[in-house]
Amino acid sequence: MVVHPTVPPAGLLDEFVRIAHRIVWCTLATVDGRGRPRSRVMHPYWERTGEGVIGWAFTRPTPLKVAHLSRRPYVSCSYWDPAQEVAVAECDAAFADDEETRKKVWDLFANADEPLGYDPRILGGQDHRDERITVLKMTPWRLGTLKEAWQRPT
Repeated sequence: MVVHPTVPPAGLLDEFVRIAHRIVWCTLATVDGRGRPRSRVMHPYWERTGEGVIGWAFTRPTPLKVAHLSRRPYVSCSYWDPAQEVAVAECDAAFADDEETRKKVWDLFANADEPLGYDPRILGGQDHRDERITVLKMTPWRLGTLKEAWQRPT
């Protein structure tokens, strides 16, 4: 059942973040200029906010990814594991390149316990200012697990 309150239910948020942070890696899809999906594996961190959750991920700003998100600024993040736990986030997506956000996301990953946390220097830079990486901000308009789903009212 999909519920439509303005803010996602707390229980759904707890379940979504628990599953996502345990599984760690999601399949993230964008859509190209012809409407075809393109999937890749990514490692988001889902931060609880007063309005729900925000997903953060470091990524390389490849020409393909930049083109997809400039035309259609949406992503789908899907988590699954053999225990049949599922979490899905359909999101508005944007690159967030300001230094404050980059530092915040760097610290989120650096300070989280493994396997969610990791040393961001593995991305190739010594700090959050490395221009070869960027931050992708994902704001869900729909969240789901096998138990419950939420969709932002339109």
